[in-house]
Amino acid sequence: MKRGVAALALALAACSGGGDPANTEAPDLETVAIERGVVRDPGDDSLTGLYERGGDRLCLVPQGEDLRVGAFVLNGGRLGCSASGRGKRSGDRLRIDFGNACQLEARVEGARIIFPAKLPPQCAQRCTARGTFSGLRVERMSDVLSEAAALRDPRGRAVCGG
Repeated sequence: MKRGVAALALALAACSGGGDPANTEAPDLETVAIERGVVRDPGDDSLTGLYERGGDRLCLVPQGEDLRVGAFVLNGGRLGCSASGRGKRSGDRLRIDFGNACQLEARVEGARIIFPAKLPPQCAQRCTARGTFSGLRVERMSDVLSEAAALRDPRGRAVCGG
């Protein structure tokens, strides 16, 4: 009988994984959520991701030292804008170059990106009729790289891909 109890105790010890039970502390729920990508790591200041507000979208995808930037705005009806270019973060600013002298400096406020109210006139070339990127304000909806890279404007063009 004593041998049976001893054997059972050894078997249970082997099943527990051994070691000191005090060292088997499970991570807290927030840590697990961050590790699995369910919750954004508050220590990560990367801008990579998909941003939106209403029908407006902005994507930021790493491209070397810079970011690939794509944006589209739906101003109603047939009015709107779509552009792709490069960006570089500097503190709480994001310098964006959509090419052909359409350059702007957006503000970064936490998970929000805000375009200036006054833009170079060349930016109007990326818009139909009276559409504008002026004052675009979007909030991060996802920091998943594949979602940001897959963003397409209403005409089906990939604005952050490639």
